[in-house]
Formats: sequence, structure tokens, C-alpha cells
Amino acid sequence: MAFSDNFETIRGFAANAAQSAAGKTKKFAAIAKANFNILAEEEKVKKAQLELGKVYYKNFISGEDTDLAECLPLCEKITESLKLIESLKAEIEQARGGAAPEAPVQDDFNIEEVPAEEAPAEEPVIPEIVVVEDETPEAPEESSE
Repeated sequence: MAFSDNFETIRGFAANAAQSAAGKTKKFAAIAKANFNILAEEEKVKKAQLELGKVYYKNFISGEDTDLAECLPLCEKITESLKLIESLKAEIEQARGGAAPEAPVQDDFNIEEVPAEEAPAEEPVIPEIVVVEDETPEAPEESSE
């Protein structure tokens, strides 16, 4: 009977290991899928930003005021993609077992021009070089007596 008890114990360990491996595989697959979706959303953001820049520049060259009707859908696309990216990052963090980070609130966008300040000139820091002499003891000389 000892053999059958050992066999059942080993079988139990193997079943637990298989279930654990399957769970981890699902977790890694979910993380990979979320990362892929993040990359796709980042690409959408880049395309929308590029299109927004083209619209703005076209209006700048022609001397017209920027038409909000043209820009607003692009800005909304960018905002939605950024929100989705944040939620996907939260899903990844949750899948990894950590606490989900709080998503930043982006209700109003106020852009203010900040004057550029010159950084004060700092003297470069030169590290001090210390030379250490090798003080290994010399082997005693053998006498030939």
C-alpha cells in the first residue's frame, strides 16, 4: 500500500504543477495581448498627432485660424487612445499581481507658455584620482648555504 500512497502523492504534485503552469501561461498570454494592444494604440496616437500637425500647419501656412471642427475629432481620438493605454497598463499591473495604478484624470487641458530659463553655468566636477601603490610583500630570498 505504500507504493500506491506515494504514487497518489506524486500524481497530486504533478496535477498541481500542471494547473500552476496553465495559470501562468494564461497570465503571460493576457499580458502579451495587453502589450500588443498598447503598441497598437500608441501607433494610433502617433498617426492622429501627425494628422493634427498637418491640419495645424496647413492653416498656419494659409494664414487662417485653426478650425476646431477639424482638430477636435483628432484630439478626441488621441485622448481616447491615451485613456485606453492607461487602462491596459492597469490590467497588466493587475495581472502581474500588483495593485492597479490610479489612472490620471485628464478633464481639462490648459496649456501655458513657460519662459525658457537659462541654466546656471556649473563648474564641471572632476573626480579626484587616488593612486594606490601595490604593497604586496616580497617573497623571502632563499639562502644558498
